[in-house]
Amino acid sequence: MKAFGLALVVSLAVAAATAPAGGATNECRGIQQCIRVPGPLVVVPAHGAASYLLTCPRGRSIVGGLDAQVTSREVHVWFEGRLGAPVQPGQTTTRYALFRAASTSAKPQVFQPLLGCIPMQGGGGRSTVSARVSPPGVALEYRARIVVIGPGDVEFAKVSCQASERLVGAWHAVAFRSKAPPDLTYVGLVQARHVIVGKRVVVTASSTDALSVDAHAVVQAGAECAP
Repeated sequence: MKAFGLALVVSLAVAAATAPAGGATNECRGIQQCIRVPGPLVVVPAHGAASYLLTCPRGRSIVGGLDAQVTSREVHVWFEGRLGAPVQPGQTTTRYALFRAASTSAKPQVFQPLLGCIPMQGGGGRSTVSARVSPPGVALEYRARIVVIGPGDVEFAKVSCQASERLVGAWHAVAFRSKAPPDLTYVGLVQARHVIVGKRVVVTASSTDALSVDAHAVVQAGAECAP
């Protein structure tokens, strides 16, 4: 696991392994063939929570490992795993992972979700994602859409469940696609809210003119769908 910088630490509730030498993150630890998928820097409100859906390369891999980086020990991160046995890629995970974060900090913080994805034709783990055991019903499906936010923008992100599914939950997230943690003053320059209309989640996102284009701000709209 790797910290963002001075006084910035890592916290991942599901990480069992200790950090390897050199400060590398753990999402590919112990996986022979692994595709690293770093997510953006997701804002966690003060004394609040955030969710973010991160996906492996489409159609070619499943989640084999996870990790996260955070800007405070007061940010706690975990992911939504599927029920079933044994616990392993393709059973507990699928081609994406929904990360959850909760903060007890009095200030806004950020976390970066990280995936280690296993190619479907090798690299360990199962090559199928058909197992979806989650009594008393089938596991939820998570769907998301992203819009880019620039200075002074007003944008809309819409995501919906499929015709055969029921919308049972929703989220939205503000994030920054930068390699280093964003200036936390940017956090207050992007506002977002979501409403549910039928099976559709609609997020309205806006920013002030003070937002820098170098912040690379994005907003994700997410839907939790029951088959």
